[in-house]
Amino acid sequence: MTDPRRPEPLLPRLPSLLAYPAGGQMLAFLAALSLLRLLANLPNVLGLLFEAAFWVMGFKLAVEALTNTAHGRYEPLQGEDVLATDGDAIEQLLLMLVVYLPIVVVAAWVGPVPALVMLGLAVLFMPAAIMLLAINHSHANALNPLAWFELIGRLGGAYVSAVAVFTALGVLSALVQALFAATLPYGMGVLPGSFVALYSLVASYHLLGDLLHRHHRELGLDITPAVARSVHANPIEDETMAQADALAQQGQPAAAAERLAGLFRGRGASDAVHDRYRELLIAAGDLPALAAHDREYASSLLVTGKDKRALAVVADTRARVSGFELALPEHIARLVAQAARTGQSQLAVALAEGFEQRFPDSPDLPQVVLTAVTLQSERLGQDEPARKRLQALLDRHPGHALAGEARTLLAALDRVRATASGSRGG
Repeated sequence: MTDPRRPEPLLPRLPSLLAYPAGGQMLAFLAALSLLRLLANLPNVLGLLFEAAFWVMGFKLAVEALTNTAHGRYEPLQGEDVLATDGDAIEQLLLMLVVYLPIVVVAAWVGPVPALVMLGLAVLFMPAAIMLLAINHSHANALNPLAWFELIGRLGGAYVSAVAVFTALGVLSALVQALFAATLPYGMGVLPGSFVALYSLVASYHLLGDLLHRHHRELGLDITPAVARSVHANPIEDETMAQADALAQQGQPAAAAERLAGLFRGRGASDAVHDRYRELLIAAGDLPALAAHDREYASSLLVTGKDKRALAVVADTRARVSGFELALPEHIARLVAQAARTGQSQLAVALAEGFEQRFPDSPDLPQVVLTAVTLQSERLGQDEPARKRLQALLDRHPGHALAGEARTLLAALDRVRATASGSRGG
C-alpha cells in the first residue's frame, strides 16, 4: 500500500512542471520581457539599465514561481501583480554573481581545469543555495556549506533528481541561446534566446519550489498557503463582496446592496462591484437607487474609455426606469455615436431624443442631430420627423462645419417627400 505521506516521484510530474511557464499569462510576460531586452542594445548606460531591468524582472518571476509553488500554489501567474519584490530578485542575482563570477575569473587567470571543478561544485550546490536564500533571505546562510549538506541530507535522492533536471535545463537553455545567436542575423537571436532563458529560469525555480513543497515535512517548513491574491481590486473588495453575497443568499438584497455601497463612498470600486451592486438593487426593486447609481457609473465608464459597457448599462437602465437620462451632453453624444456604430439604430435615436431642448448650446448638438436624423431616415423610415429636425438644425447653425452634410441630407428628404406627394396626386 502506498504511503500517502511519501512524496510522489519527480519523473511522472516532470512534463507538468516544465509546462508551468506556458500557463496563465506567464508566456505574455516572458514575451514582453524578451522584447524589452532588445533595448539593451542601446548605447552606454541606457543599454545597461535595460539589461538590468530584464534580469530583475526575470528573477522576480522566477522567485514568484518558487515561493508560490513551495506554498502549494501551482497555478501560474494570471495577470495579477507580481508579489515578489525587486529585493527578492536582486538577492538571487547577487547569489549568481557571487558563485559564478569567481569561476569566470579563475578560468581567465588560472586555467580551465580549476574552473571546471568549481563549476561542477556550483552545479551540485547551487539549487540548495537558491532554496536556502528564498527561505531565509540570508546570503550567509545560502553560501554556508553546512546548510547545504543539512538540506541535501534531508531531501536525499529527491535533491539529486532535481539537480539533474535543473542542470539539464541550464545546459539546454545555453545551447539553444548559442544556436539562435549563431544562426539569426543582425543580432536578432537575442529575442528568442531571451525567451528561452526566461522560460528555463522560471521552470527551474518552479521545480525547486515543488521540491520544497513536497518535502516540507522533512524540512520542517510551514507551507501555509501564500497570501491569497485578491479576486477583485483588493482584499477589502473581496471581503465586502463576500459579505454582500452572504446577505443576498439570506434573502436580503437591499442590505447586501447597502454593504457594497460603502465601497463607493470611499476611494471607489471596481467594475465587478458596480455590476454586482446593480444586480442587488434590481433584485431589491430599488429602481430610484439604480438610476442614481447608473448615472454616475455610466459616466465613470465613459471617462475610462469603456463606451461599450456604458452603453449596455444605460440601455438596461432605460428599459427599467422610465425617463432615465445621463446628465452631461458630451456623454450622451458618445453613447449616441457608440449605438450608431454598433447598429443599434433605435437606441441611438432614443438617446438623442430631446437633445436640442436639453442642451441647445452644446458643441456636440449638430453631430448628435445629424447622426439621429440619418438613422431615422435610412433605418427607421421616419423621413418627416428627420426632415423637420434637420431644418431646425440648419436654422440654428447655418454656418456649422456639418451644415453642408445636413443640407445634402435635407435635399434628399425633400425629394423623397416631393416624389411621394406626386405619386399620391397621380
